[in-house]
Amino acid sequence: MGPGRRNLLRLGAASAAFAVPALRRRAAAQAGWSPDRPVTFLGPFAAGGAFDVTARAIARGIEPLLGQPVAVVNRTGAGGTIMLAELARARPDGHTIGLLSVNTNAIAPQLVEVPFDPVKDFTPILTYGAFCTFVAVPRDSRFAGLREMMEFARREPGKLSVGVAAIGSNAHLTMARVAAHDRVDVTFVPFGGGAPAVTALLGGHVHCAVVSGEILPYARDGRLRLLAVLNGQRAEEFPEVPTLLDLAYGWAANPWLGVGGPKGLPEPVVTRYAAAMNQAMESEEFRKVMRDLAIQRLRLDAAETARLMEQSHAEHAEVARNLRIGRFAPR
Repeated sequence: MGPGRRNLLRLGAASAAFAVPALRRRAAAQAGWSPDRPVTFLGPFAAGGAFDVTARAIARGIEPLLGQPVAVVNRTGAGGTIMLAELARARPDGHTIGLLSVNTNAIAPQLVEVPFDPVKDFTPILTYGAFCTFVAVPRDSRFAGLREMMEFARREPGKLSVGVAAIGSNAHLTMARVAAHDRVDVTFVPFGGGAPAVTALLGGHVHCAVVSGEILPYARDGRLRLLAVLNGQRAEEFPEVPTLLDLAYGWAANPWLGVGGPKGLPEPVVTRYAAAMNQAMESEEFRKVMRDLAIQRLRLDAAETARLMEQSHAEHAEVARNLRIGRFAPR
């Protein structure tokens, strides 16, 4: 072997010796990933609403753990899909995350055309909660329970008026599914938000309202009564109120809330965010936010959230198809 060949082999061995530690350092850095600049946390709805309040509570909790500012930026419109479109276009480097939910990833894509796949074009990080959805009536209502109210709807087709935030909202689709299950006709009245629906109920303009945390002050002071919670788990503050499962419907709503990033988010980034968020969500501040908004704690990891997203999208597609609304409406 000539000297040139021996020198080349020495050079190759030296390069390999340097390369192995470099690869190990890179792997170690990825395993302990942290953002190297401020993080953008995209929100789908307006500031001050339940989605925004929980996002800001999460952001405050993870900032000191990540060592970078986390700015909540609201991109509203089209049922939250404007935000999802921006999240789908973001670089999968961990510096842009966003809220994922049943509203944005399962319901809105049934109602409007979207330029992305609401399941496959996102990397879930975790699911952290589910909105309690209540069926409420005035204190002096003739209805003692949900079953009794649906019997009235059977006797008087179309006479039962149900206030909802919007046609196509989670509350509307869930209550429509209840009505379909009982084979009754009801009249849905949209109000452009849960709070206006509650106001209409207090004024006697509808028989009942299907809403979330907006109902709490009035249920607490007795002006409104809760007939049912449409979730599978009873509300912590109102344990006496039956669920759809308690009422033998055989199914229940799961209006989930989670966090994710664009497609292709590396596993070390997902792991780092999940650890920080789970730690932040154990704080009393975050627990209070959840109680005040009637959001049940729900802890699902990335893989479980991915399965939930797929199941939820398929389930709401079936509901929208049966109701013939949105992309399933007659042309």
